[in-house]
Amino acid sequence: MIKLLLSPEVVSEYFHGRDDRITHLIENFLKNPDIHIWIMMHTVTELMRDHGKPKEVNQFFKDFPKIPLNDQLANLAVEMEIEFEAALSVVSAAAFKLNAVVTLNPATTIGSVSHISVEDAEKIGDIKADGPINFLELSNALNPIYNKLDGWFTEIIQSTAFAGGNHVKEFEKEFAEYCGAKHAVAVNSGTDALRFALTAMGIGPGDEVITVPNTFIATTEAISQVGAKTVFVDVSPETYNIEPDLIEKKITPNTKAILPVHLYGQLAEMDRIVKIADKHGLKVLEDACQAHGAISNKKRAGTFGNAAAFSMYPGKNLGAFGEAGCIITNDDEIANIASCLRDHGQSEKYVHRMEGYNGRMDNLQAASLRAKLPLLDQWNQNRREIAALYLEKLKRVRGVKLPKVKDVKAHVFHLFVILVDQPKELHEYLKGKKIFTGFHYPIPLHLQEAYQSLGHRLGDFPVTEELADSLISLPMFPEMNEAQVNRICEEIKRFYD
Repeated sequence: MIKLLLSPEVVSEYFHGRDDRITHLIENFLKNPDIHIWIMMHTVTELMRDHGKPKEVNQFFKDFPKIPLNDQLANLAVEMEIEFEAALSVVSAAAFKLNAVVTLNPATTIGSVSHISVEDAEKIGDIKADGPINFLELSNALNPIYNKLDGWFTEIIQSTAFAGGNHVKEFEKEFAEYCGAKHAVAVNSGTDALRFALTAMGIGPGDEVITVPNTFIATTEAISQVGAKTVFVDVSPETYNIEPDLIEKKITPNTKAILPVHLYGQLAEMDRIVKIADKHGLKVLEDACQAHGAISNKKRAGTFGNAAAFSMYPGKNLGAFGEAGCIITNDDEIANIASCLRDHGQSEKYVHRMEGYNGRMDNLQAASLRAKLPLLDQWNQNRREIAALYLEKLKRVRGVKLPKVKDVKAHVFHLFVILVDQPKELHEYLKGKKIFTGFHYPIPLHLQEAYQSLGHRLGDFPVTEELADSLISLPMFPEMNEAQVNRICEEIKRFYD
């Protein structure tokens, strides 16, 4: 992803159509998904004033992300002691981590940001050809939603509606509708979503909950924190999700629920799991913290069991600007209890149905999620296309075992994880090539000190243990391009050759 700021004179020339070179360049940029163009808000404001037709100017630039002029940027520009507009372009581009400023009067470099001419901008694709490929790039998701967020955040600040508020209620409506569920209960985190959902489902001391050991500890923390006992089941060597064939062997008279994890964004085999639960009278809580928008048989993640928990941590497929989470359910009582639990057990102000927690989602986080939700399906489709490239280009690489994708729409590729020989050595090799990878759950939960009391040993869950020893997570975010995937795959091939 290449991000450019258009200087005021370039913006003016483009609007008035006085320079065919600029018109052609910017129109090509707008068609290129790997290039994002920003402009400064005060440039548009001045055009509105000078042109005399503010509505026309506003409509012309409505889809461009705009950087506002604020005290911090103005002070930084003044301190540079060069022409103010040029300085403001530089500090604005630097503040928003843009790659360059396109201008009619280029300087070589001012500060850390290059000024480039219109002619040089035609070669802009070369700027980051050999640049770092990060494991995750959160800033790219800001480009298409910045203007909406700028307005909504200003509204929230001016209204001082920070805890709860209109955006929380609207997000609950919109996310429930998106998932195809009756209720959405917005909470402070995915961990709270898991914990409140378990409590609302009646899970408590003395109960057992079946889940997997290859997940983040939040899954099992929630079980322990409601007073229940975690019972682990190993996973499929193909999908890395819970193996349904092993579930019934772990059911006892104390078993009250199954908690499947849709790991890395791929749905667990929910039809089989729900049948087992129905047979034994068990509840099902989906850990959908990595699976926002995944679909199977026209049903979204979160709508197969009695309830589902989503994390909206910033790095998720649908991520807020801080901590956030959500519960999805079609059960009125689960929704009502969860709503009370997040707000100190209140059914209304100062009326406490039970003891609860301070687990509310704040209005700023809800606004950020509302801005992103309309883009989620496209972002997920981008992830599937990136994954398809990985699967194709790595399928014959010695030392690499690829995950099995049973249903493309049932996977939203929150992570793209491969099984490899020498994962730590590969990680270091790629790091040396400015390609950054990750490890997800290198120590399975049953071997963590926190769960020594369960009495598990090495060898109890062999598939999980093999995955923990051999998995590596490759870069995955919606704005990745084919050239980046090609480069990653070529370096992996070189390592194993």
